Amino acid sequence: MKRTLILAAATAAATVAAAAPANAQHWHGNWRTVAFTIVNGRDTDTIRLPGTARYRQMRLCVFNGPIEMRDLDVRYRNGGRQDVAVRHMIRAGTCTRNIDLAGNRRDVTAIRIKYAPLARGWSRPTVRVQVR
Repeated sequence: MKRTLILAAATAAATVAAAAPANAQHWHGNWRTVAFTIVNGRDTDTIRLPGTARYRQMRLCVFNGPIEMRDLDVRYRNGGRQDVAVRHMIRAGTCTRNIDLAGNRRDVTAIRIKYAPLARGWSRPTVRVQVR
């Protein structure tokens, strides 16, 4: 009886763990964090990416508090730019949709994020740039 109860509990725990949604804090689909910033709360921040690596897709993940993302301006090493409309409330621990970078593989130098100003007393979220 006791062994059956333990086995049933272990099976239920494994089922719940397998059915849980993917969290932005885990490594999924070979995403790699290359840069981050703690937003200052005004309405715009720039995240500079180091190096000269080339990427196909990117996403921004938010931690330590929600942020209402409005717009992304992706800047490339060759001087090109890509404007991405996000217009979405991103909760802590979640990410934006996967954003395809214009062109084949692009060398991103900076990302300018525009967001709704944070209310006084709110925690300052950390925004991470993940690429693949």
